[in-house]
Amino acid sequence: MMFLTPETGELRFPGGLSLRAGMEAREIDPHLRSLPGQEAVFCLPQLPVEGGLLAPVCVLEDGRLAAVRLTAAAVTGRHETPGERQRAFLFALLGLKDPCPDTRQSVQVTAPFGSLTLYTDPLTGQAGALVEYGKPASTAEEAPS
Repeated sequence: MMFLTPETGELRFPGGLSLRAGMEAREIDPHLRSLPGQEAVFCLPQLPVEGGLLAPVCVLEDGRLAAVRLTAAAVTGRHETPGERQRAFLFALLGLKDPCPDTRQSVQVTAPFGSLTLYTDPLTGQAGALVEYGKPASTAEEAPS
C-alpha cells in the first residue's frame, strides 16, 4: 500500500484512516469540531506505518484540512544518528529520494495537490514533513473575466 498518493496528496495509514485535502474535522475524528472561518490545529495519536511510527498534526482552515505535519516518533533501521534515521524514514515513506542527505537541507516538492516539504531541525536533528494542500478546485475563487 502506498502511503502518499502523489496526485491527490492523500495519506493512507494502516487500519483504514486516510487524510485528504479539504476533509472536515468530523471526517477525521467524530469528536472533533471546527468552525468555518477559523483555523484549528490538532494532534492525532502516534500511528504505525511501514518502518516506524508517525505523529501527525492536522491543520484546518475554514473547517477543512489544509495541511498535515508528520514527525517521526519511532524508526526502525540502521543509520548513524536518530536524525539520519528519521530523515531516511520520511523520504522512503513518501516515495522520494533525498537529494542532500549529507547537508540535511530542507527539500520542497511542488505536487498536483499542493506542496511537500521535508526538513531537519539544525539544532535538534529532528526530521519532519509538511504536506500542504492547495485550494480544492471546487472551492477555488474564480478569476474575474
